[in-house]
Amino acid sequence: MKLNKIKINNKIFKLYFKKDVFIPTATSNFLVNDFLKLNKNIKNKKILDLGCGSGVISIALSEKLKKNKFFASDLTKNSIICCKKNFTKFKLKGEVKRGSMFKPWSKCKFNYIINDISGISSTIAKKSKWFRYVPSSSGIDGTKLTIKIIKDSFKYLDKNGKLYLPLISLSNTKRVLNFAKKKFNKIKVVSKNQWFLPDDLEKYQDLLFKMKKKKQINFEYKFGKFICYTNILELKN
Repeated sequence: MKLNKIKINNKIFKLYFKKDVFIPTATSNFLVNDFLKLNKNIKNKKILDLGCGSGVISIALSEKLKKNKFFASDLTKNSIICCKKNFTKFKLKGEVKRGSMFKPWSKCKFNYIINDISGISSTIAKKSKWFRYVPSSSGIDGTKLTIKIIKDSFKYLDKNGKLYLPLISLSNTKRVLNFAKKKFNKIKVVSKNQWFLPDDLEKYQDLLFKMKKKKQINFEYKFGKFICYTNILELKN
């Protein structure tokens, strides 16, 4: 286990990591920034960090939202070891548990759920540096886990609770949105963020265009560059 410097919300955090713990991406940063913009004055709330990895989202939020309680869970053993150590280091009030998605939280209710579990095609994930040491089981179109979280979140959201999640174009975003509209009355696109596909994935051009043709993923291709997007959604009833 070693300390890594992670920049989130324009601040550097020194966090404990192990090799197979997911390194935060730009998506994690978008989630933190947007959540703080919309909920900067909340107090005495319960916030669930789903797919917590090292706990970076909870820790970054706690800097601004000290008077709240944070809960975090992840599937892998080393993520939980690192997250617990980071929670202790930054003196977070809350609890860290190991398990798949909502399984560790039976009979629990939260005011806010923040989902940072894989939302891109597992085919792409396995070829990327993002998931070099961590598993991805989101399915060929990247919707499997996101749809399950949307479906199950009702059991764990308090009255007036909100779910925040990324909608990433390296998945079938239309399928996710259509499903979300069936489950939630109010869906808000909090932010729209464009980014260039990393160089290590550009070499799979034939695969990318084939998957786009099948509507498994989406992107724009301009001036020889793949342009993707991440939209942050707020879902509530």
